[in-house]
Amino acid sequence: MKSFVALFMVLLFAFIGCEEKKTGPVPVGEMSDYKDPGYGFKIKYPKDWLQLGTTGKAVFAKSQEVIDKFQNPTTGLEGAMVSAEVMRYDGKTAADLIQANKDDMKQNIPTLTLSPDEQMTVAGKPATKVPYSIKVTSKTSITGYEIFVPGDTALYKLDFSGYGDQYAAHAGVFDAILKSYELPVIVAKKADTWSASPNMETVKSDYFTMEFPDNMEFVDAKRGSFDYAWERRADRFDCTMHIDVFGAKGLTVDKVWEQNKGKYRTVSTGNSTIDGTKAIWVNDAPRKDASRRTYFIVKNDKVIRVTLNWFAPQKDNYFQVFEKSVNSLKLK
Repeated sequence: MKSFVALFMVLLFAFIGCEEKKTGPVPVGEMSDYKDPGYGFKIKYPKDWLQLGTTGKAVFAKSQEVIDKFQNPTTGLEGAMVSAEVMRYDGKTAADLIQANKDDMKQNIPTLTLSPDEQMTVAGKPATKVPYSIKVTSKTSITGYEIFVPGDTALYKLDFSGYGDQYAAHAGVFDAILKSYELPVIVAKKADTWSASPNMETVKSDYFTMEFPDNMEFVDAKRGSFDYAWERRADRFDCTMHIDVFGAKGLTVDKVWEQNKGKYRTVSTGNSTIDGTKAIWVNDAPRKDASRRTYFIVKNDKVIRVTLNWFAPQKDNYFQVFEKSVNSLKLK
């Protein structure tokens, strides 16, 4: 009788030992903050986890060994993993990227099973949840879900996965991480191009007066051998209005131009009238992406030379403004 009882106890303990050990729910606990340095999204993760990803793709897990287990089931430690990734649109739609992601998973993971998409809200935005399961062994699977959140400039992807029963055990942790997720705040970008102020100032000299936008910067124009020199700059060093005055020595504006035209790589020339006086202008390109128009005017035996410089790819932002100033010239 004793031997039978002993045998029974041995078999009982053997049976108990063979039962699959279940992992209980993992408490959420204290969380750490993460902000992607390149894209600005924010997310919280358990304080005892590590951030093992890169800019644009953060990866959170308790250790590298946990991540190794997902990549190679024969190594590492069972656990849970969360990633937050940025997917650039590059001319594609959110739907295109989501479908491409699914196709890539199907092609590269033979044991993958995708469940129907689910619609949800993440960070106040409509999002698509794609549940999946990957068979690892006859008894074990990697279970998870990907969430895609369309943003203004990119698609944001979250991936929550657990190895074996770690998926169910981390359900509360996954929920807490997801609730903490924040899309980057898109700050209105400062205009790349300069815009002239509607408010005008007036430059006054012994030779002329002229109006110009009051948001143009003062430039210390070196007078040198000239009778007068003045300059203002917009937002770029190659976007300026410059005026210098020198003696005409009895020459007409046509003769003055003949003497000076060798200094310009002429693209085109023309005549105009400024304050009732004939002016000759020349367009040229002193260097790549730089354009210039120079006016020659003769008044009271003085040459008033007005030089307009602008960044060629953004001509519309500068040229018309500068021309308006030239048209406001009053000669003395």
